[in-house]
Amino acid sequence: MAKDTDFLYVSARIKHLETKLLGRSDIERILDAPGPEEAVKVLSDTEYGSDLAEMENIYEFEKVLDKSMIRTIRTLKESFSNHEFIRFFTMKHDFHNLKVIVKAMISGTENGNLSHLAEIPPEEIKKYVQEETGADIPDELKAAYDRAVEAYELTKDPQQIDFALDQALFDNLEEIVKVSRDSFLQEYLTALSDLTNIKIMMRLKKMDADIRTLDNALVSGGSLSKEFFKEKYFESSQSLIDALDNTPYKQLVEEGISQWESTGSPSLFEKLIDNFLISLARRGLYKPFGSETVIGYLAARENEIKLLRIIMVGKINGISSDMIRERLRDVYV
Repeated sequence: MAKDTDFLYVSARIKHLETKLLGRSDIERILDAPGPEEAVKVLSDTEYGSDLAEMENIYEFEKVLDKSMIRTIRTLKESFSNHEFIRFFTMKHDFHNLKVIVKAMISGTENGNLSHLAEIPPEEIKKYVQEETGADIPDELKAAYDRAVEAYELTKDPQQIDFALDQALFDNLEEIVKVSRDSFLQEYLTALSDLTNIKIMMRLKKMDADIRTLDNALVSGGSLSKEFFKEKYFESSQSLIDALDNTPYKQLVEEGISQWESTGSPSLFEKLIDNFLISLARRGLYKPFGSETVIGYLAARENEIKLLRIIMVGKINGISSDMIRERLRDVYV
C-alpha cells in the first residue's frame, strides 16, 4: 500500500500542472468564438498552443488532444514509480481497441476508430487476434479476448463482445484497486461502477431487453449488487430513485432519469454522471500530496479533453454555442 509521502514529487509536479488547466472562463471564451477557426485561435493562447501550431487543418484537432494527453501520461510516469494508478485510467483505451479489432475480424471489415491513448500498440493486438506468432500483449487482454470470442460464439450477437470486454475491463480495474489498497481509488471505482450499472440498466429497460442481457452487461466493482439491479429491472424508475435515497447518487439519478424519460435522450444523465465523478476527483485539488492528486489530475485532464472535443465538434458542425453549452461538463479548477 502506497503512502502519501510516496507521492511527494509527482504531487509537486501536478500542483504546477494544475495551474495550466482550463477554467470555466477559458472554456467560455473558446465556446463564444464564432467558428472553429476562431476557437482554435483562442485555444492557441493556452497550453495547447504549440501543438495547434502544427495542425495542417481544423480536422486535426483530435490529434492535438491525443498528443497533449500522451504527454501528460509520460510526465506522470516519469514522476513516480507506481504506474498502476495511471493504468487505471489508460486501460480502457486498450480494451476499446481490442473491441474494435475483434468486431472488425468478425465482420470482415476494416478496423474502426482506434484510440491513440492506448498503452498496447494496436498492431500487437491485431497480431494476437489474427493468431500470428510473437504478439506482445498482456495476459489480461488475452483473457479478455478469449472471453469475448466465447460470448460471441455462443450467441452470434456482436453486442455480447461489448458486454464481455466491458466486464473484463472492470474486473481488471477492480484488481488494480485491490492491489493498490488505496481507499480513494476504491471510492472512485465504486462510483464509476455503480453509475455505469445504473446507466446500463436504464438503457436495457428502454430496449425491453430480457433479464439475461442485463446479467451479461452489468460490471463489477460497485457497491450495488447484481441482485439489486435484477430486482429493480422490473420495477418503475421511481422505485429505483427511491431505493437510492440514502446513496450519493440520489439527486443525479432523480434529475437525469426524469429528463431521460421526458425527452427520450440520456445526454443529461450522462453529463450528470461525468459531473459527479469530476466532483469526486476534485478532492485531489485540495490535497498537497497523495494518491488523490494523481487520480484527480488524470480525471481532470480527461474531462478537459472531453470538453474541448464537444466544443470543437459542435463548432465544426455549425451547432450553436447555447446548444453546445448544454452538453458541457463541469471543469476541475
